[in-house]
Amino acid sequence: MCHLMMFIFLINMLNDELMYSGCVVMQEGHSRPVYSIAFQNDGALVASGGLDAMAYLWDLRTGKCVIPLEGHLKGVLAVAFAPDSYNLASGSEDHSVKLWDLRKQSCVYTIPSHTNLVSQVKFQSGDGKYLVTSSYDNTAKIWSHPGWSPLKTLAGHESKVMCVDVSPDEKFIVTSSYDRTFKLWAPSSK
Repeated sequence: MCHLMMFIFLINMLNDELMYSGCVVMQEGHSRPVYSIAFQNDGALVASGGLDAMAYLWDLRTGKCVIPLEGHLKGVLAVAFAPDSYNLASGSEDHSVKLWDLRKQSCVYTIPSHTNLVSQVKFQSGDGKYLVTSSYDNTAKIWSHPGWSPLKTLAGHESKVMCVDVSPDEKFIVTSSYDRTFKLWAPSSK
């Protein structure tokens, strides 16, 4: 049985020193290794994704799994909360991204997003109407809601794209690749 461990770190804000660290919660639930984890905005919940093809939502106040998210056919390699904290994206070895409505406790969209495994999912921080995914198919893609339709494919890496992030000002996307490069992407000028 895999363990999901949460650690707490207390930082001395005056000199940025690590003062204390210790395990405060250890969760069990995944039957295979846990591959990804993400905090909900208020820090009370975390989502985990594992190689058992499952994602779970955990309540850190009670230490219990509150929602099992079943639907991927292969391992869940990436999880990310939308800014509204009610929606979650999960990316998988099955080449798909699933969008979960946590209030309904169900998958509301499945995006057949890539031609190889999905390595990372990341919501745009503002209103969460955009989702960026990266994949071992050497691309990253931008998806637009409603409907999670493809908006743009970011191609240019010579090998699998390992991860992706969106800048806090939402002006740039950065990708890193197994080709030993990272690329900074900016909006196209018209």
